[in-house]
Amino acid sequence: MQKDNVLKLRYLGVIPQTGYVEYGFRIANEDKTVRQLVLTIEDAFFQRKDLKFQEAPDLCYQKVLMDLDNESSDSGAPAFIPVTALDIAHYRDLHPTAKLRKTFKEIRSSHRTDPESHHVN
Repeated sequence: MQKDNVLKLRYLGVIPQTGYVEYGFRIANEDKTVRQLVLTIEDAFFQRKDLKFQEAPDLCYQKVLMDLDNESSDSGAPAFIPVTALDIAHYRDLHPTAKLRKTFKEIRSSHRTDPESHHVN
C-alpha cells in the first residue's frame, strides 16, 4: 500500500514498556481498511542520548511516512516496527536544526557574563 492510498494517519500515543517505548499509529485507507502500527524504540537510545524523548514521536511519524511510501501493494508493513540506529541517524541527517539548537545554546551559555559587571555609574 502506498502513501497515496492513505486517507488518514493518526498518532495514538506512547506506551512505556520494560526496556523499550511503543509509539502507536492508526492508518485509515481510502478503501476503508484500518490498521494499526506500533513502532518500538529501545530505552538504550534514550539513555545514550542518541535520541530525546521529545523527538521520538516525530521520528516515528517520519518513519511511518517513509515506510508507507516504500511499501508495495502486495507487502504490507508489519504491525510492530523497531526503530534502529540507522533510522535515528537518518532522522539526524534530515533534522540538523536539533544539533544547531544545542550548539547555539552552548555558545550562548559560554558567553554569559555577570549582569552586575555591566553597571554604569
